[in-house]
Amino acid sequence: MRHESLILTQQSGKELSKLQKQFNANVKKINDLKQSLANDTAQLRDITVRVQAEIVPLQQKHNNTVADLVLVFDKHHDDTFFKKKEKAKIADFITTTAYELIGELDREDLKQVYDKYADSSYDETNAEAESATAEMMKNVMSSMFGIEIEEDADLSDPAKMQEYMHRKMTEKEAEMEARKANKKKTAKQLEREEKAKEETKNVSKAARTIYTDLVKAFHPDREPDEAERERKTEIMKQVTEAYGNDDLFELLRLKIELQGADMEALTVAEDQLKYYNKILKEQIKELEQNHWQLQMQAGGGMGGGPDLLGKFGGDPKTSKSRFTREMNRLKKNTQAVEKDIATLRIKENMRVFLKDYEIETEDDFFSFPF
Repeated sequence: MRHESLILTQQSGKELSKLQKQFNANVKKINDLKQSLANDTAQLRDITVRVQAEIVPLQQKHNNTVADLVLVFDKHHDDTFFKKKEKAKIADFITTTAYELIGELDREDLKQVYDKYADSSYDETNAEAESATAEMMKNVMSSMFGIEIEEDADLSDPAKMQEYMHRKMTEKEAEMEARKANKKKTAKQLEREEKAKEETKNVSKAARTIYTDLVKAFHPDREPDEAERERKTEIMKQVTEAYGNDDLFELLRLKIELQGADMEALTVAEDQLKYYNKILKEQIKELEQNHWQLQMQAGGGMGGGPDLLGKFGGDPKTSKSRFTREMNRLKKNTQAVEKDIATLRIKENMRVFLKDYEIETEDDFFSFPF
């Protein structure tokens, strides 16, 4: 059953009230979020499987081929045919290219080659880079969220960073609540708090009332017919799951679907509708948070990984086309590197290549053409 069954309609030409319009808007928003979340979750799962099966092997082959090219440069470096400046360029190509590959490939020979030409070992350089990145992220997170981050905080990967920030934000909120609690409250503040407590009770009561009605109608224990008992057992699983998740949207949908109830009959009182809206708004926040987390997962978290949904998502035809294009790109690039290996094995060809090769300096990296 679609969400339209939950939409309130005009009765006898009477305009919908503000609360009724809010209810309809909340129902539509929840339905859209649930549908989007379900679609993106399923698509991300399928994409991840395909990436591991079809893309990763091609990426590994390409990276290993580039690693073999690095070994060609290593072999040329000690050849007396090459001059000092040419050897410096060879060493620069090796360290620049090998550094990127070592993180992707489990090849000890590549790390040994890097260490042979670099000023510092790969492990030392990588540790310094991770430390600098972590320090930068600490400053960014501190500025964005106003949180003081400890010197020894482990932000070495996106998962640890998210876990740490969640804990610090929770602590900050708790501190703010504690400060509020210690302040002497005005009569209006006390009145608002009491009203909020009462609303919370009514919100829980609204969901519990629907849940209780469904349990009474569909509890399977006293059902003599075996087939009907199995049907009611499945229904109770859905009802219990919805209630356990505080999913008023699903509870209302089940009540209408299973009991043929009328939405107007369920929401005659405006104050009851008010509580429904409060629950639905909380549910919207939760769904939006879940969707944000999925987008973070699809985009490699805060570590800036590949955006799998953006790169391979879409309708079946579009997704297939994107996978095919990426696979062809990797195959073509690998073939090009294989040709480079065959060409650059010849030292005269290597000299031609090195003639146009430029060693990039820090000044080059930070300069901008105007």
